[in-house]
Amino acid sequence: MQYLYAVEMSGFEDTKEHHKNLIKSIDSIHELFLFQISLFVEILKKAKSKYNISLESVTGNISSKYTNTRFYNNRFLSQIISNSRITRLFSSNAYINWEIDYKFANLIYDKIINSDIYSNYINEKSDSYQMDSKFIYDSYKEIIVPDEKFQSFIEEKNIFWMDDFAFVNTLILKLIKSPNPKSFEKSFYFNLFSNSSDRKYSDDLANLSIRNFKENNILLTKYVANWDIDRLAKIDLVILNLALTELKGFKDIPIKVSLNEYIEISKDYSTEKSSFFINGILDKVVKDLVSTNSIIKEGRGLRE
Repeated sequence: MQYLYAVEMSGFEDTKEHHKNLIKSIDSIHELFLFQISLFVEILKKAKSKYNISLESVTGNISSKYTNTRFYNNRFLSQIISNSRITRLFSSNAYINWEIDYKFANLIYDKIINSDIYSNYINEKSDSYQMDSKFIYDSYKEIIVPDEKFQSFIEEKNIFWMDDFAFVNTLILKLIKSPNPKSFEKSFYFNLFSNSSDRKYSDDLANLSIRNFKENNILLTKYVANWDIDRLAKIDLVILNLALTELKGFKDIPIKVSLNEYIEISKDYSTEKSSFFINGILDKVVKDLVSTNSIIKEGRGLRE
């Protein structure tokens, strides 16, 4: 959607450059995943540093927040930091440099150790890998993810990251909640496309949406009562074009799936009433295209 919007706003110039940005934005999902995991590794290093400093205290009057060894020995994080292949992944990520961004890492560390989540963790009588991973899960979900400074921080790092923030959070929480020892390392090398056909779909949708833009606009003019197509909100026009391209050009994607996807996108990126407007237009278009066999889907149940 953002790709087509950028191309449309540029007057359909430099489409190759825009396509490079599209690929870059997809690749950035993995970079964001690694970046956020590396933050926890940096926080663990901070915990170890604080613990070592507490051992050297002359007075011994140091808070248990620093002297407790549970965070220091967190098994889940130790599993990451002890894996050389995973740490090399962090090193290869151009966005990860905690020597420069140490102030932010310190800020998150302080929020964690001053939280009830941390207090409950270090005072818990039972001691297990599950308790360690639960602490990381709760800290990430309840402290890091909602933090507005954290969100601003990652947005400054990469303009694509905020759009992928929710998706990557889901991946990270899934990894922490159900770590599989046999495939733990592989979790950090995940493929953004499940197979070659998924990547082809991405490229085809991008290319077809540009190629069919004028044709789709002509079609939409018939259904936008009392509106000049040029007066539509640009983002709504882009979403409608993408939806039509997918509906007409991808036989294996059910109509209902396409409609739901683009209506949901409009809720996130357009105006409050756009989803109703887009839903109404697409409903009319689909009924007419199906009746004239302009939309042909594989299998049975066109509307399923």
